[in-house]
Amino acid sequence: MRIRLIVLAVIALCLTPFLVVQLLGAHKERAASIQRVEQSLQVSIDRIRDLLDGTQADIENISANISISSAYQNTSPESCRNRLRRVASLYDSVAHVSILTPEAIVFCSSIAGAEGVRASHDGKLVRSRHNNDTLWGETQVSGISNTLVIPSMTAIRNDLGIDYMIVASIAASTMLSKALDLFDVPLSEAAIVDGQGKVVTSEQFSTSESIIGANLIRRSLDMPSGVFAENMSEKDAYYVGVVKFPMNNSRLIFLSPLKEEYDRAKNRLKGAIILALVEVFILAALMMFSAEFFFVRNLRRIGAFATEITAGNQDRRISVKSPLAEFNALVAALNLMVDKLEDTSRQDALTGIANRRALDAHLTHCDQQLAAGKGPFAVAMLDIDNFKLFNDRFGHAAGDKTLQRVGEALRRFTKRQGEMAARYGGEEFTLVLNDCDPERLLDHLEVIRRAVEDLDIPHPDSPYGRVTVSLGYTVASAGTTMHQAIERADAALYRSKANGRNRISADDAPELSAA
Repeated sequence: MRIRLIVLAVIALCLTPFLVVQLLGAHKERAASIQRVEQSLQVSIDRIRDLLDGTQADIENISANISISSAYQNTSPESCRNRLRRVASLYDSVAHVSILTPEAIVFCSSIAGAEGVRASHDGKLVRSRHNNDTLWGETQVSGISNTLVIPSMTAIRNDLGIDYMIVASIAASTMLSKALDLFDVPLSEAAIVDGQGKVVTSEQFSTSESIIGANLIRRSLDMPSGVFAENMSEKDAYYVGVVKFPMNNSRLIFLSPLKEEYDRAKNRLKGAIILALVEVFILAALMMFSAEFFFVRNLRRIGAFATEITAGNQDRRISVKSPLAEFNALVAALNLMVDKLEDTSRQDALTGIANRRALDAHLTHCDQQLAAGKGPFAVAMLDIDNFKLFNDRFGHAAGDKTLQRVGEALRRFTKRQGEMAARYGGEEFTLVLNDCDPERLLDHLEVIRRAVEDLDIPHPDSPYGRVTVSLGYTVASAGTTMHQAIERADAALYRSKANGRNRISADDAPELSAA
């Protein structure tokens, strides 16, 4: 609800001054009509600047996306050309997109037959205000497409210099056509002039001869953007509008005659007021729908998902299909964060093997298997012998290193599906194994005991002179639970420790000593 109110407030803030101006203008004479024309032209200038800024951003985004992908330059020219054509077809303002070698030779291009052409530019290059690696040239005829373009060049560098160059150009005729569509008042002439004052393209609408001459061009080049009047005391009065291109020093110059505006002022004002009201309702409806469809509903889902994660439900993942890449990236990051959080919460921070939480979850799963008539499972409890004495002599840093090495050794022997090595607590570990055959199980545990002993970690306070482990084990079958098996294996472990350590004991079988 708060977002909806903000949207309505923004619409009202943006459109209220325009409506007020239109209402007041309906009661003014010819001077007010001329003022409205000037205001309308200024609005059109702002729209054109937004159009140019957006088109520049599109072109630089194309270059940026190509630069981070190896699918263009590391392929054949034909495959590269097809990819560039698909990219260029997404933007109607793009004249062509090309990849050049460091020697400015076209490797591939969205223009057929351009491969092998040497690219060149006329005039001074202007560095992009968004990307230091992108340069923009003056409006000129492209040697690649043979059309009037506003070219950009982005150099992709490696440690040795330039790896390749991306040339992406705006179609000047398309930009002129789009700009003309943004005017609310009639025009008599429009032209694009480069930074040296040369008319590169123009269109005339109500005059047979061009009015845009040297004096008018010189005056236009002295201003970045704006409107000024010409011949206001004569019958052929007109306004001149100037828009400087954000990517180079070219200007868009347009002329708007005032004679017809004088005659149509009253009727046009009435129509403008009605149109503005319609635009208010349509824009409000579209913005409200867009805000709800693209933002609000997805924000609600993400908020609910975050609440569940905070509450401890880490099993759920969220899926949001949005045309906005930012939302999709946010959802992917959230799911990845939960995956890593779940992995971290089930892993012992010191040894890297499963922790007590992960072990409890695995034991519950095994209980379900046993209840379903599946199994049995072998459970072994393992304890590092005389570990307190080891810590007292060598310090906790050495003790932590020993725990890590023992954990690594145990991990090597629990790689089969359904098996687990976990740190039960302190220097005590738990093994869940699939092989329950008495002879093979005992042999397997003996290999584990010897693997720890073979680490050959010195332990002067042990009768064996090095770090050893004691084990106790049992088998959990249908009718029992894994926690009962843990208790029996733990009791067998204590029997191993009581009988001299560094040995294996079963809950119902004779012990196997290392001696």
